[in-house]
Amino acid sequence: MTNKLPTRNRLSRFALIVILFCFAGLATARLNELYFFTPDSADYVLMARGLVDHLAYEQIDSPGTPPFTLRPPGMSLLLIPAALIAPYQAILAKVTVILFALLLLVLLYVYLCKLDDTALAPSAEGSPPARWPALCIVLLLSTNPYFLLFSTLVMSEVPFMTLSLGILYLIASETEQNKKRNLVLLTCLFLFLPLLRTIGIALTLALGIWAITSRQRWRYLIPVVGSLVTLGLWILRNSSLQSDLYSSLVLGNMKSAGLAGTLLSMVNRCLTHFQSLCETLIPNLPGAVPAYERFLLEGINFLPGPPLVYSLASLLVLAISIYGMLQCRERGGMVCLLYIVITFGILSVWPWMQPRFVLPLLPVILAFLPVGLRSLMQRLAGTSAATRKVFVSLALIPMLVMLCIQTQTDVRLVSTNLQLIRNGETFYQTQYPSSHFSNFVAAGNWIREQTPPDARLLTRRNDVATTAHRFQRLVYFEKTPPAQLHELIQAFGPQYLVSFDKNTIDAFPWHLLNDDLIYRLTPVYDKEGVTILQVEPNYEGTIRNQYWQENEGLTLALTIQEKFPHRLSAQVAYLRQLLEAEQYEEGISFVEQLGTVQDVHLTNFLGWAYAGNRQFQQALDEFVKASRMPGQVAIRGSIQRGIQLCQQQLASKDDDQSPPAETPQRNLQIAQAFWKLTYYRKAQRYAQKVVAAEKATPDLRDQAHLILARFALINGQTEQAAEELNQIQNRQTPEVKRVTERLRLEKYLYEVLELDLHDDPNKIDVISRKNRIAVLELVSLYEKEGIPGKALPLLKKAHLRAPFNQEILKRLAELQLFYHLLPEAETSYQILKQFSPDDPDVDAALKKIADLKQLPQF
Repeated sequence: MTNKLPTRNRLSRFALIVILFCFAGLATARLNELYFFTPDSADYVLMARGLVDHLAYEQIDSPGTPPFTLRPPGMSLLLIPAALIAPYQAILAKVTVILFALLLLVLLYVYLCKLDDTALAPSAEGSPPARWPALCIVLLLSTNPYFLLFSTLVMSEVPFMTLSLGILYLIASETEQNKKRNLVLLTCLFLFLPLLRTIGIALTLALGIWAITSRQRWRYLIPVVGSLVTLGLWILRNSSLQSDLYSSLVLGNMKSAGLAGTLLSMVNRCLTHFQSLCETLIPNLPGAVPAYERFLLEGINFLPGPPLVYSLASLLVLAISIYGMLQCRERGGMVCLLYIVITFGILSVWPWMQPRFVLPLLPVILAFLPVGLRSLMQRLAGTSAATRKVFVSLALIPMLVMLCIQTQTDVRLVSTNLQLIRNGETFYQTQYPSSHFSNFVAAGNWIREQTPPDARLLTRRNDVATTAHRFQRLVYFEKTPPAQLHELIQAFGPQYLVSFDKNTIDAFPWHLLNDDLIYRLTPVYDKEGVTILQVEPNYEGTIRNQYWQENEGLTLALTIQEKFPHRLSAQVAYLRQLLEAEQYEEGISFVEQLGTVQDVHLTNFLGWAYAGNRQFQQALDEFVKASRMPGQVAIRGSIQRGIQLCQQQLASKDDDQSPPAETPQRNLQIAQAFWKLTYYRKAQRYAQKVVAAEKATPDLRDQAHLILARFALINGQTEQAAEELNQIQNRQTPEVKRVTERLRLEKYLYEVLELDLHDDPNKIDVISRKNRIAVLELVSLYEKEGIPGKALPLLKKAHLRAPFNQEILKRLAELQLFYHLLPEAETSYQILKQFSPDDPDVDAALKKIADLKQLPQF
């Protein structure tokens, strides 16, 4: 017997090494230079380098390098070795996470062995325990697609899981001989735990509750207190910086919802997170959309059958694991049970709902499965060998099935990544991959090589700064209205917008490439899933028909959806384009054909499809359902607007559910709404319907002609605009007067200012006071009409004619600074300072220019 024990241990260790090598091979085949997860991944890498260079947890990619408070610094601290060897490189950062994943698998194995030894100690009597259950659990975890995915992302989940499992192992392995050593190690780990993930407070509280119930365990209060002190110091640090703390957001949501609403929300969130836990335990669960779906090309091969069956199976697995925890309550089992309960309690009030939040519970649940199964088998089967074999078979069959399914998904994850590496740009042109594959690292390299060091960026993915080495600000273009985007550009002063390319159809308001009257957004880079748009003034104040056609989005979405019908991103994009085309019935039918796939974006868009079809009760049901799903925070504004609209419509008790009749007044309202949203061509079509309608009143016709006149002007058709204005009966309204005066002044000043300076140099500084007033009036009209860029050429010509006129020069300088034309603005303000040395406005402008010319320290 003594000879069998070393042999069996050697075989099990050899099998563990094989598993580790296989997992390392899969993880290595998943490596690439992309960061994938935003904004966390790039932030961790950037802050790690900031800790190395500046010994401070600061945003080195933001002007002024403000302190970083969004996430604790633990993950960046772990990435310091990678930051020292290869700064800003994703691959070495991912290798760091992979090493933690390998350590996690080893810890899981030894933890399982420790639990086995503890459970079998009373009855073993020298017989060596079998290690194959531990190997099976390690194999299941190593092939889990969620685990493989997050082991190859620069995220804190896997290091946090490793740290948590190390803590549980120290608790389970404590003896009289190593009590002091384990206490020191536990204290060190707990001091670091809240710095890695804030949710680590759940394990701290679990250990504290378990320790305080027995005097013999009071020593564990030392690491508990240390962890709480660390978390408290982090909170105090953020409070001193006046940061928006998560706790304030949680309390604000609870206050606004009230007691009953908070309790109902907690129950709904717990159910949602339990569903996420089921998806984590049983990957490819039908009706769900796992996180790794976006990293595949063809979509998910879902398991057969109804989701309820798998939810019950997951509940059974959880029950068996909890039973195992109760059997090992003195070896950390009770801590694990409390950890799960407290985690769900925290997540029930946490504003965000993402499936990855329950991922750290996966190894904890799996660790107690063998103990639970063995204890349950002994209780039910006793000493009957035949019954035990039945139990073992019943456990092995689903495990083998899950192993095959998980391995198949892992192979597809690896295959997709290898296609990305081998095919380069062809991969993006033929496979239309999801936005997660967009290569912002390569785009950053282009920016660093082609732009000046003081260039600034608004970007959809902040990992562009890791190679661009430019100041940037993260902006979700798809959720930013044009007016708000203009405000962000004016506040931050970017020269470039960096977004996903047109294959990610809903990632950017692409019509602005043609229809932006304030800026010219011109593509200067379009490769590997990324488009870089240069931001320049719109000097003409006109629209163009060059970069985006009205139905291009729907056509492209249909092409991608037909080629990849099972891909979630293709389904979401196609449904959204159907809604923009007002094809509501087609959208409803499309979602019905998809079956039971649950995604918050699909559910939200289905609600809007029902609302557009005036089926408000069905729409309300979908919006409420979306409000309880993971990922709802990102689109909460859209969901809440949908709920309010449906409640208002249902409260009106209007039995007539048919679409409202098309009237001139309704068409005018639609035209005005489209104009505000910068959909000028749509506004023009609805305005023409009003003009053509026989029942249109004179006032409605006048407003429609005004829209048509403005549309002619932004097309550069001044004669057509004049004709539309002539058809307006009431020409005394402020809007009509403004447009009429603009046309008059443009015609007049064109003749005055178009004289050639070289032909008549004496014209310098001899513009009459009347003409100077006319210039300033026209500039003011351009600004009111929303085309300030058109005033720049006018002011430049006027300044050449009157270089010593301070009023004209001041307006020119203001517009140059508005458009962040820094060299020109600085020159203009320096001249103004000579005229007025004590002018505070000039000093403030020069200071702003100096701030905008700051260089980042990467």
